[in-house]
Amino acid sequence: MRIGEVGLYDYLRSKGMPGLKENVEHFTLKKGSEVYSAPQRYTNLYEIVSGAVKLGRLSAKGKECIYEILTPGEIFGNLAVLNDMPFDEFSKTLTGTEIRSYNIHFFKEQLVDPAVTNWFYPKIVSRWYKTETILFYIRSFEPRKRIQQVYLDLRKKIFTAHNREIYLDKLISYSDIADLTATTRQLVAETLKEMSDSYTPHVGF
Repeated sequence: MRIGEVGLYDYLRSKGMPGLKENVEHFTLKKGSEVYSAPQRYTNLYEIVSGAVKLGRLSAKGKECIYEILTPGEIFGNLAVLNDMPFDEFSKTLTGTEIRSYNIHFFKEQLVDPAVTNWFYPKIVSRWYKTETILFYIRSFEPRKRIQQVYLDLRKKIFTAHNREIYLDKLISYSDIADLTATTRQLVAETLKEMSDSYTPHVGF
C-alpha cells in the first residue's frame, strides 16, 4: 500500500499502528479560523485534507503578512528541528477546511518507516520549491509581471470541507497577493483589472 495513493492516516491504520487514534485528530474549521497563532513554541503536524490555509507572520504593528498558501495534501506546523529557535508563524483557513493533526512526537516516531520517510521529505522539498519560486519572481520580474505570475499560479481548483469545488484564487485577497509579490494592494487591483480583458478574475476582496 502506497501512502501517496491512500494517505498517511489510512496507511498507518492499515499497519495497525498502536496509538493512532489517541495521537491523530480530524477536525473541520470555518473560514478565517486560526489553526495556531504566533508566538507558539510547539505545534502538532497538520495535514490539509480539503480546503486551504495561509501561513504568515505579524509585523511589529500587528499587521498580518502572509508568505505561503497551502492546499490539500500539504503539511505544515513546527517540526521543532531547530530546537530553541523561535516559531512566530500563524496559520489561518481561507475557506472551510478539513485538517488532520498528528501529535509531533508520535509523527517523528513514524519516520523510522522508510515508506513514511519517502512520503514526508518530498512534501518538505515541495514547499521549499514553492518558496524559492516566489523569491525568483520577486528578484526576476518587474512588479506587474510578478503579480500576473503569482495570480496564474493560484488559479487552480480545490475542494472545500463541504465538497464544494472552487478556484483557489477566489479565496485570496488583493492584500494577500501583495504580500506574496512584495507589491501593494493598489497595484494588485490595477494589474488584475488590466488582465480582466482576457479572462474574468476570481480574486476576492
